Amino acid sequence: MELGLKGKVAVVTGASRGIGKAIALALASEGAEVVLAARGREALSEAADEAARYGVKAFAVPVDLARPSGPGRLIRQSVKQFGRIDILVNNLGGPVCFLPFLSLPDANWRATLNLDLMVAVRTCRAVIPLMQRVGGGRIINIASIAGIEVDEKFPDYSVAKAALIAFGKYLSVAFASDNILVNTVCPGSVWTSSWEAEADIMAKQEGISGREAAQTLLGRAAAEIPLGKMGDPVEIGKMVAFLSSPNLTWMTGATIRMDGGKTKIAL
Repeated sequence: MELGLKGKVAVVTGASRGIGKAIALALASEGAEVVLAARGREALSEAADEAARYGVKAFAVPVDLARPSGPGRLIRQSVKQFGRIDILVNNLGGPVCFLPFLSLPDANWRATLNLDLMVAVRTCRAVIPLMQRVGGGRIINIASIAGIEVDEKFPDYSVAKAALIAFGKYLSVAFASDNILVNTVCPGSVWTSSWEAEADIMAKQEGISGREAAQTLLGRAAAEIPLGKMGDPVEIGKMVAFLSSPNLTWMTGATIRMDGGKTKIAL
């Protein structure tokens, strides 16, 4: 299926590794020019080089998007480089801590809501006027099944991702007349560097090898998933590329679960 992304300009946040990197590579493989944003310069540069191997322009913007000025700076540099933005993927986010509700101070709530909601709010606020001027665009927010079926391990993260889902739905209605389509992807358990870090911690605590710890975590996660396996960032990238296509003209405001069937709700 030809997605029609050749020559389109996409901005992907949190693009130096994991799901964000996979999204940037998926868009590049379909011919889109990509702007990759993250804090880590070295990993970001390597990801941009990998994207450029598809024969497209890949521009790395090292930026701390958690700072209020970060999103505006990213969008300005992207426009300076390419002249326009057709696709925005708000991927940056993640749990800031793992504290139960009664131990969770205001500062942690603010940090999580800033990272998992306000970064997307500020980036959309900067990019939507540009999309309005060129007749439309695509915005894809990366939330989590934790925002649909609350995970008691991180209440602040679950609430922030639920808010991000609601934010995407709001945008899809508010800017439908501008031909700006907004959809949200909610991954479940996807093997990324955060899981690798958790495996390292387990290995040290239990005196086992990193490989053994990783296999243990994989097994535990897979046992809770009807399809019997964890997700791959590549599959998330493919879904985002599909949602970015200009051929997709009648799908907006959708919340798409990619969790191997784990979430046990009907809608």
